[in-house]
Amino acid sequence: MKTDHVLLYIPNLIGYFRLCLLIFAWYYFDKPIVFLGLYVIQALLDGVDGWSARQFNQVSKFGSWLDVMIDNIGRGIIWTRVSSIGIFISSIEWITFLALNNRGSDWKSKLSSSNDLIVRNVMKNDTVWILNNCPWHAWFANHHLYHETSSFILCVLLFIV
Repeated sequence: MKTDHVLLYIPNLIGYFRLCLLIFAWYYFDKPIVFLGLYVIQALLDGVDGWSARQFNQVSKFGSWLDVMIDNIGRGIIWTRVSSIGIFISSIEWITFLALNNRGSDWKSKLSSSNDLIVRNVMKNDTVWILNNCPWHAWFANHHLYHETSSFILCVLLFIV
């Protein structure tokens, strides 16, 4: 079924559901099992919405924008809850999104061909990209830096990779 109304595209419906899951995850942050379950489900659906956009030929500017907004909200929930500087990190992500949003939908491919090694590694979609963009290393940093100084090396490596 193909609809002409972008708000009802299948990937966008998945996005709305992801947003609802994040709202519930935020509410249940103090119940780790519930939070983790909700957060992991929405993270898995992040891959499903991209696949469905390509599969059903429902790629749209709105869908791209919605996907990044929901990703930022999800990471922001974690950043702000696990670290005292989380609001700062989340703010940088939002400012970056606002700055890059005006470059159009191909901003990522433009940056992927950059000569800068760090930019190239962050922009490619592979395991390294997942580690770079996964805020779980903030939890490790927050939890372990206060208990084990050797974990500082792990945190630095996760940030650089």
